[in-house]
Amino acid sequence: MQKLIILTLLGFLLATPDTRAQTNISFAAADSQSYTLYEKAQWETLLLYGKEAIANGQDFVLLRMRMGYAAFMLGNYSESIKHYEVVLKEDTYNSTAHYYIYWSRVNLNQPEIAMAEVKYLSPGMIGDKNSRAAAFTNAAMEVSLKQASVISRGNSLYFRVALGHRFSRGFHMQQSVATYRQKISEPLLTAVAKNNNININQVEYYNRVMINLNRNWQMKAAYHYMYTPFNNFIYHNHLLLAGVKYNGTYLNLQADAIIGKITDISTQQYNIQLDLYPLGNLNLYSFSTVSLRQQKGSAFNFRQVIGVKLLKQIWLEGNITIGEFKNYAENDALYVYNAIDIYKQKAGITGYISLNKKLSAQLGYTCEQLQLLGTTTTFNQHSITGGLSWKF
Repeated sequence: MQKLIILTLLGFLLATPDTRAQTNISFAAADSQSYTLYEKAQWETLLLYGKEAIANGQDFVLLRMRMGYAAFMLGNYSESIKHYEVVLKEDTYNSTAHYYIYWSRVNLNQPEIAMAEVKYLSPGMIGDKNSRAAAFTNAAMEVSLKQASVISRGNSLYFRVALGHRFSRGFHMQQSVATYRQKISEPLLTAVAKNNNININQVEYYNRVMINLNRNWQMKAAYHYMYTPFNNFIYHNHLLLAGVKYNGTYLNLQADAIIGKITDISTQQYNIQLDLYPLGNLNLYSFSTVSLRQQKGSAFNFRQVIGVKLLKQIWLEGNITIGEFKNYAENDALYVYNAIDIYKQKAGITGYISLNKKLSAQLGYTCEQLQLLGTTTTFNQHSITGGLSWKF
């Protein structure tokens, strides 16, 4: 019996190298098989085989080129970027790799950082309009109607128009003008004349600049001005944002700081945002933001956005903001919640539909829970928001 065990162990040890040799993939085999799968357009099989070849030590430019293209054809743009980035480590000026990274970024709704690839492309590869250094890029219009559940807070109307343009391939600007109108009654504001009929006619100007530092890193700067008349009071509110953003493959990471004054009160807000693309595209995405606010004390907020693609041209996006806030800024300080009441929380859902290659529309609903100034009474505010966006 002991002799049988020894012979069995010896046979196993002798067979192991042969077994391993059978699973090894040579360079010639990896090159030939990946090319065959590429020619047959068997994209999923190509990606699986490529991963196996890489695990066996066969990692070369042509294999990564084929895997990057296979991922692109399957609509996994993050995976495509990952493989083409490996190509660029060996061949910095490979125009094919830069071409597909450009379109992958565009398909991930990252048009600004996509422009960092253009200087490596030959004229006409992506069309003259797309490669033009200076151009108008987009325009948008948004309108929101809000209704509160208490009589002392009247219905409100928010309207915004926006225009995007770039001055060079690495310098992008978004500007918008907005108005906010509402009538409220608040007896606790004793210094305000006619506090039973306060007309808020707020006018806003917003400007955000994005500068590509390289092919992955961006710097952001934004300015938001709000002119807020409050019967016999007029407030000039200013917010400044500065931040950096890293654009990866399956994730992006942004850190920024917002400082300024709202109703003559100094405010600071520090944000960290993580963007995730689990499927490598916009079929499923997540934006998570943690904020530290400092204004007469410190407070934390957490905002979560999750989007899914429902149909070919339709997306549904849900969002929630947790934690009390006042004078809270979101979306790179584009939206500022500067009501006199404290926000307890808010949540909403928005649908997006692509009408054609250039025009898209949105329709959303948001419910906000607020606490009346100087009381413990809470009320709800419901809003319907619609908009159009045009990409030039």
